Amino acid sequence: MMEDSDTDQPTAEGPPPDAVVEARETMIGAFERSAEIYGVKRSYGRLYGVLYFAEEPLSLDTLAARSEYAKSTVSTAMSDLQRYHMVTRRSLPGEGKKAFYEAETDFWQIFRAFLNNEVRREIETMTGALEAAIDSLEDVEDERAERDRRKLRELKQVYERSDRIVGLFNSQSMDRIVSALERLQ
Repeated sequence: MMEDSDTDQPTAEGPPPDAVVEARETMIGAFERSAEIYGVKRSYGRLYGVLYFAEEPLSLDTLAARSEYAKSTVSTAMSDLQRYHMVTRRSLPGEGKKAFYEAETDFWQIFRAFLNNEVRREIETMTGALEAAIDSLEDVEDERAERDRRKLRELKQVYERSDRIVGLFNSQSMDRIVSALERLQ
C-alpha cells in the first residue's frame, strides 16, 4: 500500500515542488503552534499536519517514520486527536486489523463536534451543580445566601444561553451563521 504525500514525500507524480514543501511546512508549523495554544503537545499539531496533507490514510508506522516520533507517541496522539474529532481511524481492505488514520479537514465539523461534546458536557456539569447549589440556599434567610443565590442564578442564565448557542451552532451551516451575524453588525 502506498502511503505518500506529507510535506516532502514523493508520489506517483514525483517529488513535490519546493514551494509545495515550504507551504506545507509553514502550515504544519502553524498547526504545531495552534496545538500549544489549546494546551496540547506540539507533536499533535505536527501529526495532524502530516495527515492533513496526506492524500490517503496513513498507518501508525508511516506516521512515526515521517514525523520521527516514537510509535507510542504517535499512538497516544492519534487517540487524543480522535477524541477531539480531528482524525478518524480507518481500516483498509487487505490490511487486516492494521489501523490507518486520516485528518478531518472540515474545521466547521471539528468546531461543532467540540461544542457538542466538550462544551455541552461542561454546560451540563455546571448547570446541574448550579441547580443543586441554588436549591440548597433556597430556604436560607441570610444576606450572604441571598447574594450567592443572585450570583448563582446569573451564572445559570449564562450557561442556559450558552446551551442555546451551542444548539444553534450545531444545527446550522457556517454560511448561515456568518450571514446572520453580518446582519447584526
